[in-house]
Amino acid sequence: MASRAFFDPLTLLRLAPAISSTASLTLAWDQHWMLRIFTLPELELDSNLYLPKWFHAFFRAGLPSVLAFLSVTMTTATLNLRSESLLLKRRGSYYWYAAGAALAAGHLLFVPAVAPRIQAIVEDETKEKSVGELRRWLRVNGIRGLTTDLGAWVCCVVAVVRTFSV
Repeated sequence: MASRAFFDPLTLLRLAPAISSTASLTLAWDQHWMLRIFTLPELELDSNLYLPKWFHAFFRAGLPSVLAFLSVTMTTATLNLRSESLLLKRRGSYYWYAAGAALAAGHLLFVPAVAPRIQAIVEDETKEKSVGELRRWLRVNGIRGLTTDLGAWVCCVVAVVRTFSV
């Protein structure tokens, strides 16, 4: 068996929300900056033509990663709250883990705002409206990234720092 000096599962549990929220934030901003290219005026005609099929493939490929990172953040932050909660409260990290979990879950509150945009892009049979819908999706995605994703990341990093500070 591995020595706890070499590998401590509790240390990994304490770090996991910061790692997974970093992945979520990175993915959100990568999507945002990459998808903005389709909205450039000089590309709009081509983007309207290709965006429905492209976005369908992009969304199907990316959704599992988004959900996995959010699930890991919410689950591991919650597990931290349930293990040694008195220690985390003494170190001042308990409520940071709670806020990180809540903000990660808050990412999903934006689904009603983005789902119609995604559907409109994918189902744009006229090949004329996808770029406009993508612009609306990007606005919501930007707001979501600056609120829930960045907020969850800050909370999880603060929780980890406070937990491991001596």
